[in-house]
Amino acid sequence: MNDTMNVIISKRLVVINSVSSLASKALNVTIIVWMYQYLLKRISPQEFAVLPVVMAVIVFAPLFFLFLTGGISRYVVEAYAKGDFDGITRIISSIFFPVAAMVCAFLVIGVAVSMNVDHILTIAPAMVSDAQIMMGLLVASFCVQMLGVPFTASFHVRQRFVELNLLGVARDLFRIAMLFVLLLEIGPQVIWVVVANVTADILYTIVVAARSRRMIPQMRIRLSAFDRATTRTLMGFGLWTTLGRLGSVMYTNAATLILNFSGSALDVTNFYVGATIFRQINNTASLVVQPLQPVLTAFHALEEKRRLARTVFRLGRYSTWASLAIATPLSIYSAPFIKLYVGEQYAAAAAVLSLFMVIFVFDKPTHLLAMTAMATEQVQAFFLPAFLFQAGGLVVMLLFATLTDLGALGMTIAVAMTAISSQIFYYWRLCIRLTGASASTFVKEVLIPGYLPAVAGALVWFTLIVASPPDTWATLALHVLVGEAFYVFVLLCLGFDRNEWTELRHVLARVKPA
Repeated sequence: MNDTMNVIISKRLVVINSVSSLASKALNVTIIVWMYQYLLKRISPQEFAVLPVVMAVIVFAPLFFLFLTGGISRYVVEAYAKGDFDGITRIISSIFFPVAAMVCAFLVIGVAVSMNVDHILTIAPAMVSDAQIMMGLLVASFCVQMLGVPFTASFHVRQRFVELNLLGVARDLFRIAMLFVLLLEIGPQVIWVVVANVTADILYTIVVAARSRRMIPQMRIRLSAFDRATTRTLMGFGLWTTLGRLGSVMYTNAATLILNFSGSALDVTNFYVGATIFRQINNTASLVVQPLQPVLTAFHALEEKRRLARTVFRLGRYSTWASLAIATPLSIYSAPFIKLYVGEQYAAAAAVLSLFMVIFVFDKPTHLLAMTAMATEQVQAFFLPAFLFQAGGLVVMLLFATLTDLGALGMTIAVAMTAISSQIFYYWRLCIRLTGASASTFVKEVLIPGYLPAVAGALVWFTLIVASPPDTWATLALHVLVGEAFYVFVLLCLGFDRNEWTELRHVLARVKPA
């Protein structure tokens, strides 16, 4: 391969990237956990509900742009790997002008929506002005972020994920500081969450784009490099990722909007608490494996089918272990956790949280599937069905909202049904097909070893909660730690294969003092 890029990065670098990603995400989760608890105990559900509702609307914003930006990183990685630096400039120049035009259109629409948000959504009269300001700020922030997207691919190309994560930590520290000042000095208001987020995100986008351009100077705009064929190629690739993103948006955010119209502010809040915890775990897992996108692309380019399959299956197993280590106790202890976290007023959020955690059992074994589809240019096979499944899920949500009074629980049942059925009936099979492996290999290398630790931990946690339900944070933490000990024990004894044991011994040998 061209010496301009060592795409197939070392395992040590992957580990470093993963650790830094976890540190960055842990800080962000800490902010969210503290912020929600602080606000929910000091403001009404009606005021807090404005945040998830407004966020549920703005989350549709990427659909304006994803068909333009969805393929930038993938094609820049390929051009850099081939040493085609003029190609990089052509890619950036060919996509920036359409993105800028779309930003202008989005800004006009966003301003109109912000001014009339009370006519579009169900907002408490006292919160209309705050909702308008929050929506306007989010629209402005998103416009800035989209203009910066074409210039941020350098971190993926050059494998500078650690640096990117450190910039993310700096952004989160700034957000924490600003949020503390606003909430503690001015007062507990939900609008300060958006003000702090928008300010931090805009500064982060500017810094990341500037740094990215310095790493690869060819990522610049040159009018003469604009190429309509390149634009069409990027848009064709991005079209399917847009459909996939639309399905992802419907996954949880459409449920928030449905509850806004058919349920109560308490329903919206209960669903949002459970869905947010689910999204944070899911986003953390995705952030950790982010460095592997160019690796999978390189394996496909070099026709390394066996290494591709081995990587996808191994990371599917690892993602299952990591996610279920958190999701299993959260599902079992959801009721005491919610009670201790935000109080009995939000007790219905416990069932929502439990159902969301069950989803991880089915979707984490194929955690690298979307990346694999993009690396192998099989985006239609992944993202079109994603859209269709989620569109069907939206219909199920509407039926639950119309025919039942289950509120937040009904929306969560619809989400879980969609996620689980799509994995079992389609995505597990697609993963097997794209990797060229067999179903028995998938079961032996991913499902069985991936589930065994969770089964062991669940038995311990069920026994403990039945024998002595926890009523304090200390007792809850003790229960979780005891179960996690069994989880890790079974993982080490029955989860690791021979190669992983060899690698673990090598790692331990390196960290031993001389």
